[in-house]
Amino acid sequence: LKAYFHRIGFKGETDISLHTLTRLHHAHFHAIPFENFDILLGRGIDLDPQIVFNKLVLKKRGGYCFELNGLFLHALQTLGFNARALLARIHLTGTPSGRGHQLELVSIDGQDWLADVGFGLNSPSTPIPLELDNPITEDGRTIRLTDGGHFGIMFQALENGDWNNLYSFDLEYAFPPDIAYGNHYASTHPDTIFTNSRVATIPH
Repeated sequence: LKAYFHRIGFKGETDISLHTLTRLHHAHFHAIPFENFDILLGRGIDLDPQIVFNKLVLKKRGGYCFELNGLFLHALQTLGFNARALLARIHLTGTPSGRGHQLELVSIDGQDWLADVGFGLNSPSTPIPLELDNPITEDGRTIRLTDGGHFGIMFQALENGDWNNLYSFDLEYAFPPDIAYGNHYASTHPDTIFTNSRVATIPH
């Protein structure tokens, strides 16, 4: 934790509270880049927690959703937060993907929050409450969760007066083999954005 806190520039209390979760989320999101270079270099993405820690914390690299949110989830659980992984379908192209994106569900004092530090610049900069049709304005943009029908819950952003779908998810448990399947497809299939484009982003 000491090395992780140093990597993201986090100082202060680490009690199990929304205040701590928000500060951790903001610090992690603004310190560790979203990038896919290891995929393009043919090195593969190994989600072993120690390997992810070495890459993102000790080597000061970035990563993509399964690495970024995997590290964040491990930190939250180590601190004692009631947190678990969720898997989502990406809707950015208009055609929903398989469950190839990881985010976190965090429960604090009976309230559920979504945390996502691994969706690039479309990530929410802070945790958002698991409440439908409750628009939230942050960092100059408006986002919301809404009923996505058979896709479950839809995460949307307001752009030019229209609500655009970003990703959809449900609250079913995502176990390590589920995450391994999603990671393998997203990082190896020839039709995914990660095997076709160089991506590196960090908010400032």
